[in-house]
Amino acid sequence: MLRAFDPTARTVGACLCVVLAVVTGACGGKSHDASVTAGSAPSPSRGCAGTSSSKSGTFSLRHDGLDRSYEIVVPRKRSGAPTPLVLGYHGYLGGSYELRGRLEDRALRDGFVAVFPQGSTVGSTTPAYFNIETVDESLLADDVGFTRALLDRVEADLCIDRTRIYALGFSNGGMFVSTLACTLNDRIAAVAPVGGVHLPPDCDGRPVPILITHGTADRIVPFDETDLGRLDGLVVENPGGLAQDRMFRKVERTPVTSWVESWARHNGCSLDAPAITTIGSTVERTVYAGCEGDGDVVLQAVDGGFHDWPTSPTLDTTSRALVFFEEHPLPREALDR
Repeated sequence: MLRAFDPTARTVGACLCVVLAVVTGACGGKSHDASVTAGSAPSPSRGCAGTSSSKSGTFSLRHDGLDRSYEIVVPRKRSGAPTPLVLGYHGYLGGSYELRGRLEDRALRDGFVAVFPQGSTVGSTTPAYFNIETVDESLLADDVGFTRALLDRVEADLCIDRTRIYALGFSNGGMFVSTLACTLNDRIAAVAPVGGVHLPPDCDGRPVPILITHGTADRIVPFDETDLGRLDGLVVENPGGLAQDRMFRKVERTPVTSWVESWARHNGCSLDAPAITTIGSTVERTVYAGCEGDGDVVLQAVDGGFHDWPTSPTLDTTSRALVFFEEHPLPREALDR
């Protein structure tokens, strides 16, 4: 599960994935040709040229006139080979600690770098958030640019495999990683939004693999059309949050099922008869077929699940996201140069 690169791991993992796909349909959105995964050699970042002394901790980065912060977890023992990187984005009103608590142990154990950006609090008047839109809004932070600058710094300082950079997020963070799948798809290999998803109207570029996890009883972000009439919604109450309020109003009346189908269309998948399986007794997994460029679209619907991060014997959301990431490296031809 997203372990530091082993020259034999992808070949073995890809072959195993083909077997699992034939037997259970469990690997990604379709049966993967072993050569797709095994043939994706790592692309070392600039940091691989030197010896890094970077350690885990909290750091600051000034971008677009704002002092931003992020937490980073660096495995104590590294193989010396290019390492995967996972970005974790928290929910509205939350903080970087949310995703760190879910990923830190896995990063240390499995040997990948994990980075947890802190949302913006513009002028200290608005709750922490990530800007899910790509339009020019002077009162909203440039979080796409912040992410790009953050990746530049981490790639220069650490030995990162640029074909294995991923992003997952919760709620507003889940909507934001969906935006990254559109705006930084030459750097982000795959995304896994939880409790919130989005597709900006100006989305362009390659089909990006996306694993969406959502509770069917979520009263904050509607799961399907029947939820729109009983939605509590993301309410922004303080005056400094008016720009955020306008941002959320653009997405809150669109249910997750609609966003999923929009992503399937964007990735060139067939909308006819997607494969539906069950995980335990509470999770329905929908996999769209025929997606272009390995751009799998998968929905994990948690029956009766609320606005949270599902973790149970039936569904370990973090583990499934890491497996999905391992199956979807960034094609070398898609890398920014």
